[in-house]
Amino acid sequence: MAFTGGNAVGMKQMNKTAVLQLLLEKAPLTKAEIASYAELTFATVSNLVSEMQADDLIVELGYAESHGGRKPVLYSLNPNAFAFIGIDLQVEKIVCALTNFEGALVYSEAIPYQVEDGPYKAVQSIRTLVNQVMSETDTLFSKIRGIGVSAPGPIDNQAGIIISPPNMPGWRNVPFRDLLVQEFQIPCYLEKDANAAALGELRYGAGKDVSDLVYIMVDVGIGGGIIIDNHIYRGFLNGAGEIGHMMIDANGPPCNCGCNGCLEAVASGIVIEREARRELGTPVRLEQLLQQGFGRYPFMREHLAKAGQYLGIAVANLCNALNPPLVILGGEVVDESDLYFEQACEKARERILPDFAQRIQIVRAKLGGLSGAIGAATFVFQSTFYQTL
Repeated sequence: MAFTGGNAVGMKQMNKTAVLQLLLEKAPLTKAEIASYAELTFATVSNLVSEMQADDLIVELGYAESHGGRKPVLYSLNPNAFAFIGIDLQVEKIVCALTNFEGALVYSEAIPYQVEDGPYKAVQSIRTLVNQVMSETDTLFSKIRGIGVSAPGPIDNQAGIIISPPNMPGWRNVPFRDLLVQEFQIPCYLEKDANAAALGELRYGAGKDVSDLVYIMVDVGIGGGIIIDNHIYRGFLNGAGEIGHMMIDANGPPCNCGCNGCLEAVASGIVIEREARRELGTPVRLEQLLQQGFGRYPFMREHLAKAGQYLGIAVANLCNALNPPLVILGGEVVDESDLYFEQACEKARERILPDFAQRIQIVRAKLGGLSGAIGAATFVFQSTFYQTL
């Protein structure tokens, strides 16, 4: 795990990174254990630990059992050394999460937002949210190492540009990362919403025990994130995971992307809102439909069941093509509707090849509505210290 190439300064920094990552994954550890895992000498580890203690990055956490002689000191990350902001920019709301140096959630908040208000209004709403979160937690701005934003794709995460999300009219080639840097004057990062959610679930949620997974997010739209060997799979031109635009019904309804019969056009929150408008004769928001349920909107049962079955077909297609050990279903529709989730699972298992149908896990996201925001904060965390994305 140690790094031995490059100049001395660069090598020391990389070895510090290796130690920090070990403590993140395995703490508490003794110096001897760190040296063994990182394949570094004990003297090197002692020097690194001393420097990182002086920088307040790590702390002592008691003593390990002695095997003769003094009890060795145990070390862990200092959870209060730094903080990270994750923003989940959605079509109808913005979610903010604050995480600490260990990646644990400290506080979260959300505010309504209308995507038609445009990018500059979004930046101001994010400023309001960040100020509120910092005030509620007494967090100093100097502790914030960066802001990560989860946004609907397609995006260019390297350039920090939101390219052309089908459900965000007017948001085309928006340099959103640069707008945030201009506003906050700290490092900012942009990631596709489903990729961020997949990363959050991989590190802290339903995917903690695997290194490969597929995440599908069902909100107003549908997106997907693919993790292979603990890394986000981005594909050619950063476009992997646009699961919402997998064709499910060639003769199906039009999708906002311009095609017909996409998964998003038959199984997303857009569909639920559209069918409710047809039944009620007036627009109604997805959140209201899901939270007030069948008691007020009995027609929802049929529409949710049908939409869930369409999602199940897509899940089966992905399982047959990629054969992942785990599929995680998340987003507002999945979180709020047992019927939708159950129908998706049932239809998927009917169509996954028999040898794999009962062995591939299909589960709900554990982080719920915070998957994207926590994942965005995790992206900052890893980009800053571990460079493993």
